[in-house]
Amino acid sequence: MSTEAPARPNTYGGLHEAPSTYLFGVSKKMFYVFASGIVAGIVALLAGFFISGAVILGVVVLTWAPLAARIGGKSGYEFATELTGWSKQRRRGQHILRAGSLSNAPGGRTRVPGIGAPIEMWWGIDKLGRRFGMSHLPKLHQYTIRLRCSVPGYKGVEQGQVDLDVANWGEFINLSGQTPDIEAIATIIETLPETGARQDAEITRLCKPGTSELAQAVVRESGTGVRHGIQLHTHMALTFTANTEAKRKDPMAMIADLAERLPSICANLGTFRVTAVPMSDHEISAVVRRAYDPRPVVEAEVESSLRSGEMYVDWLDAGPMTAEETKNTYFHEGAASRTWVMNAPPSGARNERILKALLEGHGDVPRKRVTLIHRPMSPADAVNAVESGYVYAVGERNAQRGIGSVRADLKVKAADRTRVEVGNGAGATAVSLIVTASASTEAQLDIQADTIESLVAGCSTKVRPAWRYQAAAFLSGVGVGVYLQDHATTAKTLQA
Repeated sequence: MSTEAPARPNTYGGLHEAPSTYLFGVSKKMFYVFASGIVAGIVALLAGFFISGAVILGVVVLTWAPLAARIGGKSGYEFATELTGWSKQRRRGQHILRAGSLSNAPGGRTRVPGIGAPIEMWWGIDKLGRRFGMSHLPKLHQYTIRLRCSVPGYKGVEQGQVDLDVANWGEFINLSGQTPDIEAIATIIETLPETGARQDAEITRLCKPGTSELAQAVVRESGTGVRHGIQLHTHMALTFTANTEAKRKDPMAMIADLAERLPSICANLGTFRVTAVPMSDHEISAVVRRAYDPRPVVEAEVESSLRSGEMYVDWLDAGPMTAEETKNTYFHEGAASRTWVMNAPPSGARNERILKALLEGHGDVPRKRVTLIHRPMSPADAVNAVESGYVYAVGERNAQRGIGSVRADLKVKAADRTRVEVGNGAGATAVSLIVTASASTEAQLDIQADTIESLVAGCSTKVRPAWRYQAAAFLSGVGVGVYLQDHATTAKTLQA
């Protein structure tokens, strides 16, 4: 008689912060620039030009130091640019928004504010006859569609099926990297307090005139208490870059292309048991409006609109009427929100449930939004990225001593493992995480912030508040095709 050993659960790793430095905290290009300056300064000193040599060396040191310094994961130049921009914004009053018919806003509309103001909303019909909305960011020639997803969950599902779903999700991301125009995939998991609007609509549908009064009473009684729960919504935003001149000039050309591709995208999501349906322009506008205006009356209207398919709000009025940004809080329409961004991924080898505690509903934080952003790399870019990461990691290890060299060794091993996996056909993707919590008052938000940080710590992940760019981070987490990396004001050569 023989017994089979229980299968070991799958674990997943390969998540690490890609090294971006070559030596002494700077990139390879900047290292050679500074090295050339040092050589020029030394040559000037040896030639007797002491003042010129000292000036050259001084300029090199003063330029090098802010680039090598790290303040909250950013270089000195990034921190200085952020601080200067924030101070200028407050002096000009740009951190305060007042929209509406009595404001100076064009047409008295309440557009999405900040970096989302230029976004245009278009719509089309896919080849299955479904209406879908498409947001267009003209400056970057990016187009974003949004899908409403139904996720079955894993209770009662065999581990083998779970492993297969995870593998298919990874393959979906990998294939997206091989599609030249897919820029990003944002998965939005949002929890909201239950308003009871869905329950009331279903009860109204079931309790038709002429039916038994006893049956109606039973149906109404069965719904008692539902409005005290938490509802969970899952959406996915896919951002495409116009790779032809026709698509850059005419959004309708992109509409025609996406109308053909949408059914296959939804079918691919179905391989890991996700039912995806494209959202119309009206539905996208309603969801964005709910994010900015979380009052119960608005939530009820939005839920009614999503069920009926009727327009609740136009895209030009999807933003807030009032908003104000502080260093660590974003106030909008009587609510207060705080956004965190990931600065370190989960460490070590983890299973597929690593983010479960953060994603599921929590009574202490009833209104939160978690946005996981994948930016798939093409096969060529993936190879270049992992090779550069490995070279940078080796260079950092060679420049370190003592405890620092041990940490550098771990980075080299992680970079080498990623290099081998990509060489064997795996894909590579840049991953970021945005977490937003909203409350009625700032005092409530401060209490919820402790819970959020505790949940994140339980996921072996590190986040930090989006200091001085709360409004932009909030919008990036909503899922309308705005990504913080695309709107950085510091040159890449001066970034950490």
